[in-house]
Amino acid sequence: MVHNRVLRVGEALRRELSFILDREVSDPRIGMVTITRVELTDDLRYAKLFVSFLGDREERDTALRHLKRARKFLRAQLASRLDLRLVPELTFMLDDSSEQYLRISEVLKQIHDEDEERADDDSGEDPRGS
Repeated sequence: MVHNRVLRVGEALRRELSFILDREVSDPRIGMVTITRVELTDDLRYAKLFVSFLGDREERDTALRHLKRARKFLRAQLASRLDLRLVPELTFMLDDSSEQYLRISEVLKQIHDEDEERADDDSGEDPRGS
């Protein structure tokens, strides 16, 4: 029962914060931000929000720093939008899983290309052995 509530509140936080960041936050240093995952404690007091940004490492670090500075504003906005007794403390974490997925994809593509090259080299030989 508690777990279902945690999941529902987490999804509501993700949805509302995404809307607020898209429509209410006008800081261009934050840029395009995506909330990829929300982890809430069972008592709903603390929320870890995993975010990803477009841009290079320096731009992402800058955006994350400015997003952390906007925590009070974001909590106030959530308090006015969500029917919660207590709005959780927000902690923003950089989610670099998309970078890891891209790297894995590149490695798998490289392996696939090497396998195809070997198969083409092997098929070029005369199967009769002459």
